[in-house]
Amino acid sequence: MRWPISTVNVSQPFNDCKVKVIVARAQGLLARREHGRKELAQKLRQKFSHCSQLETLLSQALDYCESQNWLSDQRYVESYLRMAQAKGQGELKCRQALLQSCGQLELIEMALRDYVQSSQAIAKQALEKKFGDTNRPANRKEFARRLRFLQGRGFSVTQCYQAFEAD
Repeated sequence: MRWPISTVNVSQPFNDCKVKVIVARAQGLLARREHGRKELAQKLRQKFSHCSQLETLLSQALDYCESQNWLSDQRYVESYLRMAQAKGQGELKCRQALLQSCGQLELIEMALRDYVQSSQAIAKQALEKKFGDTNRPANRKEFARRLRFLQGRGFSVTQCYQAFEAD
């Protein structure tokens, strides 16, 4: 059931009613799943494009959400990487998606260091799920097909070859 914004209990120290409405909308989005600050700002910008001084209002609302610990890029990056690992996605695809939704390069790089360590196992799991085995096919055409599959999932060429060679 969707609740109207006016019934959401938002008690912030804001004078502007517009900021309260923006914070209430942000609460609703954050209640469904984690968001990066950049991604949440983009969604709110689309919803409230008619407001004057939107960037100032958005900044106040997002700062408040961060101060209440509702919005955290660190939590978002960790959550996204868990989801990507379950889907069998590679480092390159994760980096690109996180840069678009979060934008904090140093935070992303730090989180991806651990992810890269397990990328060979993730690539092997993706191969096994799609093709039934992880052995390198003798047929060049089939090998190229599997290589394209892994690259489409966001694995580098080196990681793809390692997935075929690993026991």
